[in-house]
Amino acid sequence: MSTWQSFWRMNLPNKLTMARILAVPLLMISLLYGTLWGKYLALIVFVVAAITDYWDGRLARERNLVTNFGRVMDPLADKLLMATAFICFVQMGFAPAWMVVLIIGREFAITGLRVLAAVQGRVIAASAAGKHKTITQIVAVILILVLNAAQASLQAWVPLWEQTLGGNIFRLFAAYAPYWSMFIVAVLSLYSGLEYLVKNRELWQEHGA
Repeated sequence: MSTWQSFWRMNLPNKLTMARILAVPLLMISLLYGTLWGKYLALIVFVVAAITDYWDGRLARERNLVTNFGRVMDPLADKLLMATAFICFVQMGFAPAWMVVLIIGREFAITGLRVLAAVQGRVIAASAAGKHKTITQIVAVILILVLNAAQASLQAWVPLWEQTLGGNIFRLFAAYAPYWSMFIVAVLSLYSGLEYLVKNRELWQEHGA
């Protein structure tokens, strides 16, 4: 069976998950290519991917279409998409590397903890802090992508925008908002990660002994 045949035989939630994975290189190229329309494309790709993330889980639960493939690949698709955006932000100057290392490192650590729990037949439920972290990540990425596209649009279509009072205010906001939004994401990532580790310390303590 060919790859395309395998794809079309998947249920709808799994197709949406695969679509998010396939969107990862498109997001990266559109972000790093540097054109005005590339910035808009990156925003559209990420927003559509975030919407499919909501709907594939909801459809899987409501239609009883939960599969082992979906359980594994759905969170992986989310992490690939977010990691791609964050790593690109470092190259684009929107975030320092230490923040992204902390954020992605937290994801590796908690994924490892979940695997360890699964080996023992346990499931680690998502915590409130973890959910807030995820929402904050999505909001931060969308904010940065909107500012990136808006600033490029003003530079292309309104050359004198920086000389106005509104232009100066927007320029200052666009200069500091990406850093502080990423800082909040990093803090929440650290907090939620530590919370998972403390609440489930018996998993890694007994295996580390």
